[in-house]
Amino acid sequence: MIAVLAPEAVNRLLDQDRPRYPGTVGVSEVFRAVLRPDEDHISVSLSDEPFTGPSLTSRHYLDCFVTDSVSTEFLNPSAASYLLLCVNRDHPDPVSAFYFDSPGSVGLPCTVELIRIETDLFSRVRGISDTDLLAAKNVCVIGLGSGGSFGAVELAKSGVGQFTLVDFDRLHAHNVPRHVCGLNDVGRFKTRSVKDVILQHNPNAKVECWEDDVTADEPLLERVVATSDLVFAATDNELSKYLINEACLNHEVPAVYGGVYERAFAGEVIRVVPGRGGCYACVRQGLSRTPGLFDRATDLDYTEDPDLDFEPGLGIDIGLIASLHTKVALTTLTRNLNIADQDVDPQMIIWVNSAKPEDGELFATPLSRYFVHVPQVKDCPACATDQRV
Repeated sequence: MIAVLAPEAVNRLLDQDRPRYPGTVGVSEVFRAVLRPDEDHISVSLSDEPFTGPSLTSRHYLDCFVTDSVSTEFLNPSAASYLLLCVNRDHPDPVSAFYFDSPGSVGLPCTVELIRIETDLFSRVRGISDTDLLAAKNVCVIGLGSGGSFGAVELAKSGVGQFTLVDFDRLHAHNVPRHVCGLNDVGRFKTRSVKDVILQHNPNAKVECWEDDVTADEPLLERVVATSDLVFAATDNELSKYLINEACLNHEVPAVYGGVYERAFAGEVIRVVPGRGGCYACVRQGLSRTPGLFDRATDLDYTEDPDLDFEPGLGIDIGLIASLHTKVALTTLTRNLNIADQDVDPQMIIWVNSAKPEDGELFATPLSRYFVHVPQVKDCPACATDQRV
């Protein structure tokens, strides 16, 4: 049996300024213990915290008692089953736990895991990602579909501490196979459901949600961009990307755009840093002026249209593009922070999942990638100085 104590429960139990627990008198109203019997797993949290443990069908609430005295023979005949937490704040292992499965039974010692955010959460990424510096970074994710939801959660896992999530859509059942959220979130706003996943991985993160369409609310777009260190653009239409590009240029905020081509056979990631090379409009103009790069127009989005007959493995194909999108976003955030992770110089990466030679030589080889440098277009209406006066 393992007992896992949530961070807020650990803090309450071990707070040196709080009274001791001299003996046990009745059930503790402060703590909540939940048993998952099929896994011999008990989670302990504060009773007023939202429940984020096992599913409704497999959880059992336990009475929870707390004492300063370590005893495996503690008895409470009024409780059918219960958990006893024994606290010794001066000991290297300050909490021990015993599970009693029936009245009069002998307590079963539990392995105890204390979740400590400050020391444990990012211990496996320190030295690769400076979580202290990233904690102060604010990433605005616009579009919380397949790519945006993946990017938001992975950036949170890497230590990014502040997010602004923008998407007016709700999660539908057909989204689930390609989304970080599951069936329990169907019907919820994508912003709110992704926020919950972020907080599961980074409880200290600050997450602001906006259920709005940025193509119809320019003041909101300007506001969320102005307060961000980077915009992660994962929208499913070109108009929104052009508007995001304008706002980012106005506020000199870098942006990373991502999307997949038809049926995710390939995709692209575009990084725009104001003052360094061309903007998103330059990239689109540059590609349109390059003969043979694309033989025909392709849809470009993280689309989740249920009417399309997707080929098997689409979720994996989207995931590859979304991973590149997130990697470029992270290296952009850390490029001036003296972190070991190497930045990339080209503005654009094209990744090919499946060969489609009929769409041009660029797409003839599966699992291939191309770096593209796109200079500023002299007469670009978005970023050319003489066009913006």
